[in-house]
Amino acid sequence: MANNEDDDHGVLLYYKYANIPNLDDLVSFYQSNCTSLALVGRVRLASQGVNVCGKLSSLKSHIAVMKLNSLFDGTDFKLASCHQPSNDIVARECGFTSLSVRVVQELVTLCSNPLSKLPEISEAGTHLSAAEFHSVLESAG
Repeated sequence: MANNEDDDHGVLLYYKYANIPNLDDLVSFYQSNCTSLALVGRVRLASQGVNVCGKLSSLKSHIAVMKLNSLFDGTDFKLASCHQPSNDIVARECGFTSLSVRVVQELVTLCSNPLSKLPEISEAGTHLSAAEFHSVLESAG
């Protein structure tokens, strides 16, 4: 029996800087849409973006609906297939066992705190591709 690619799990990342007129309406939309598609993960809404996880078929349906919203015109939706977490502990640690939708000030901290010390380049980590990162997670057990 051939495996249907749309039954595989995936991760979707997208963002777009935009003025969102009513974040409460967008929170309600995400809760409804993602729940109906059985998508999980941490959905953080700010003016920068979103990420969610689930079956590829559900993620593709979510993308189709998002493309109907003018707030997301021109958005680059990054969709990648992935294996389910190797165990429940990893899934819980990554936040991909349920759906959480909430509003945050910023998705990525952009050093808005002037007291924050910028990291030195010598403290940078090793760059890994998505496949390499997943392999490291699997080997960590």
